Amino acid sequence: MPVIAEEKETARKIRKYRNLLYIMGSGVIALGLWNALRTILMIINTPWILITPEMAEASCGDSIVIIGVIFTLVFTAAFLSVYLYVGKKAREAGLGKKKKPFYIAVIIFLALVHVFSVIYCILAIAGIVTVETENVLSLIVSMIVDTTAAVTLVEMCCSAVMLRKYERGNAGNG
Repeated sequence: MPVIAEEKETARKIRKYRNLLYIMGSGVIALGLWNALRTILMIINTPWILITPEMAEASCGDSIVIIGVIFTLVFTAAFLSVYLYVGKKAREAGLGKKKKPFYIAVIIFLALVHVFSVIYCILAIAGIVTVETENVLSLIVSMIVDTTAAVTLVEMCCSAVMLRKYERGNAGNG
């Protein structure tokens, strides 16, 4: 009798972690889209963040501005693809498809990026790092969003690891 109860408990935990991964994968995709949109809006609203007026007035100023914008957009697209990759793989794992553990390492990388962003915001608010283009309110909002993202990514990583553990343990039973 205890073996059946243990199997039901394992199946319940597998469903729980799959549901968590699916939901958090959708959230990471939305977060990646938000980050890309935020970057594009920042370029549109405040283009002087990328290029100083001195650089723009140089002899090849227009080309420097274009190169700066293109570089920023390529970097944003690369980061967006990482978020989309992680979200897609987490959703697939949530649907029960077997995934290689590489996406878990990418989750850890993204979580570290957000942790470093939180640290940067704290240093900027404290005045240790000088930031000319952002006010304190936008730094606080960025810090809150990045903290939420880091916690979500850590939870996603834990769910992915636990799902793999329970599926591996359940493989021998059924």
